[in-house]
Amino acid sequence: MPLAFSTLGCPGDSLAQVIATAHAAGATGLEIRVADGEFAYPCMDVAARTAVARQLSVAGITVLSVASYVKICAPFDVTAQGLVKYDGEALTSSASAAGADGPNGAAADGAPNGARAHDAAAAATVGDDHDARGAFDPVLADLLAAVELCADLSAGNTRAGTSDTGTSQTGAQLRVFPGAALEPCDDGATPSAEMAAADRLGAQRLNLAAQRARELGVTILLETHDSHPRACDIVRILAHVDAAAPVKVIWDLMHPWRYDEAPARTAELLADSVAYAQYKDGVRIPGTNTVTLTLPGEGELPLLEMRDLVAETLAARGISDPWVSLEWELAWHPELPPVSEALGSLTKALA
Repeated sequence: MPLAFSTLGCPGDSLAQVIATAHAAGATGLEIRVADGEFAYPCMDVAARTAVARQLSVAGITVLSVASYVKICAPFDVTAQGLVKYDGEALTSSASAAGADGPNGAAADGAPNGARAHDAAAAATVGDDHDARGAFDPVLADLLAAVELCADLSAGNTRAGTSDTGTSQTGAQLRVFPGAALEPCDDGATPSAEMAAADRLGAQRLNLAAQRARELGVTILLETHDSHPRACDIVRILAHVDAAAPVKVIWDLMHPWRYDEAPARTAELLADSVAYAQYKDGVRIPGTNTVTLTLPGEGELPLLEMRDLVAETLAARGISDPWVSLEWELAWHPELPPVSEALGSLTKALA
């Protein structure tokens, strides 16, 4: 299982520093966090993207995924922006749509040049069988721009895979969040009308971005996170996604676990859709869904069981060497040890 890590664990580090950390740990893959102040950021121009892809390729580092902060289920604020929001069972829209720029006049997709910004904006309309037709959607524009960024940053991927069906490469993969701004459903409960509408809205955006993603060879990866922490939440969205859409799932091992979904159940539900797993560890505060993070192997997550479940699930699809990727949340928890220590702990925990 090749080792990767998210640059969330080394906030503010230069690309050279991140590469040095990877080489020291024996890691050959990166989840590249796209954020202001990092070496990859939303407004990168083409030259900057090309330079990053080239340096990673020379260093022998695969871009496992480009970690965007696009929230595909995020509602529109129709009163503030004159756009679209979900409202119960339906999407409703205002009479007028926004222009090619996002809120506050910013470029909707943070694209590096006007042509890409306008291309994304032109495509970023949302509508369904209700009455939301032709309204500009800034979330969709951000998603389309992130697809472009992902394709550019992943251009140097060269890792040869060892799938049972022959040699392959790790293609471009874009991480997105659900981000419905709603509390997760109770275990076994029927989703509220608002949550059901959020599920459909997220799927609709994925479907609308699918053609461009296919053209660029990008797979969009929906992470078990926030409003949809469990596999049972994620599959509600996937049920509305076109079968041919290049959409898979990142199994963040902690979130389904802390919401009481058994790992075997998560693996079962994601059997056809999981792309890889993010590893972390922690101790759950009794009676809550809150977890205090620990070094891998020092917490309560059954990491070995989870690793084996991921491996078995992907082996059934002909993938015999799934990535092990550490998501170390140093950016959010600066009191944590450095990512190099966490990588060492993960390697030992999975030995």
